Amino acid sequence: MKYLIEIKNDCFCICERLKDVDASYKVFFNLKRRCFEVHSFLQHESTYCFTVPYSELDERTIDFALKTRSENREKIIMEIEENNRKVEQQNIKKNADALKELICR
Repeated sequence: MKYLIEIKNDCFCICERLKDVDASYKVFFNLKRRCFEVHSFLQHESTYCFTVPYSELDERTIDFALKTRSENREKIIMEIEENNRKVEQQNIKKNADALKELICR
């Protein structure tokens, strides 16, 4: 973990506010990957929880932490499945339109 630097303070108090989401969360900057990561030392096996998907720590980090909590797993899976269904329907329509265009020439 020589490549992880713990972030204890930040200008928007994100590190402190993440503790409201999960008291075990700690924020690190990963020097190898050049990104922020959240770790929990209460986890077995690995402390890694998630990579912050933004280049800075801000309110979106709190929102992301809340959304990705394991308690929300079923909701997230449903959102993914719904999105996949919509994409599949769009692809079917697109392919059908392309076939119609080829047939009607």
